[in-house]
Amino acid sequence: MKSRIELNQDKQHAIDQEQKKEKQKKRVKIILKIMLIIFIFIFLLCLYVTKIGTTSLLVNETMISASNLPSSFHGLKVIQFSDVHYENKVLLEQTVASINKRNPDLVFFTGDLLKDDNLSSSDRQDLTEQLKKITTTIGKYAVLGETDNEEAISILIDCGFTILNNNYELIYKNSNQPILLIGLNTNDTINYEQSFAYYQQPEHNEDIYSIVLFHQPDTIDEILEHHAVDLALAGHSHGGEVNLFGLTSLAKKEGASKYDQAFYTIENTEFYISSGLGTSDYPYRFCARPSINFFRFMRTA
Repeated sequence: MKSRIELNQDKQHAIDQEQKKEKQKKRVKIILKIMLIIFIFIFLLCLYVTKIGTTSLLVNETMISASNLPSSFHGLKVIQFSDVHYENKVLLEQTVASINKRNPDLVFFTGDLLKDDNLSSSDRQDLTEQLKKITTTIGKYAVLGETDNEEAISILIDCGFTILNNNYELIYKNSNQPILLIGLNTNDTINYEQSFAYYQQPEHNEDIYSIVLFHQPDTIDEILEHHAVDLALAGHSHGGEVNLFGLTSLAKKEGASKYDQAFYTIENTEFYISSGLGTSDYPYRFCARPSINFFRFMRTA
């Protein structure tokens, strides 16, 4: 027969064992909760970067002020879109509706229309149908990106876009004072002499308001070595695709490794980079939502 001390020791041991089991249960519950939270977080993150982050269209509205803007262009409305990489019909429909809702005077496309070379006939029809719906009071202009093959060029032309390939156009609006629009081919060696040939004309206006369109943002330094411009618009970067809350990109693209954020001021040039609509190598975006840029122009004294 056990003594009272031994009985108390057995009882204490049983209590200790029960407490140990309770602690183990609590520890397992905590681990399971942590694992569940991690799973939910990963699931929501995957859902965001592949669905919400790639389909939730953002419209970036900006006021552009310039003293050398002709008075007839005061109130000019311009929309830039880029990097369609077409595969999402709903997103393109939403984009076209957002463009037309704002009644733009000019629409600029800054390259990369197609996802790959395997565009089906039905996709081509849908893409063409939507791009033809874009309406402007002055015109639609485009420059080419690295994915823009002969089919992309044909589609753009069929849809009423004027493709600028190392050349320029003078844009008029209700007066004989134009602005200068230059389009560069950043997929190849840029012919700057041809692109900036306006400034070689005998009656050129050195102070003309100038806009340059191109695809790969990192070309901007080279462009400005040849001639100053007032406004530069590019694409290609996809906003960095994986962007840490606007601080830095974790998925920099060649041609957009130096300039991959939305806006820069370089000397007297305002430089805007569209995050585009589609995706390229990987079907995700984080803090780099698909977007279009909407510019309102104002002449200042």
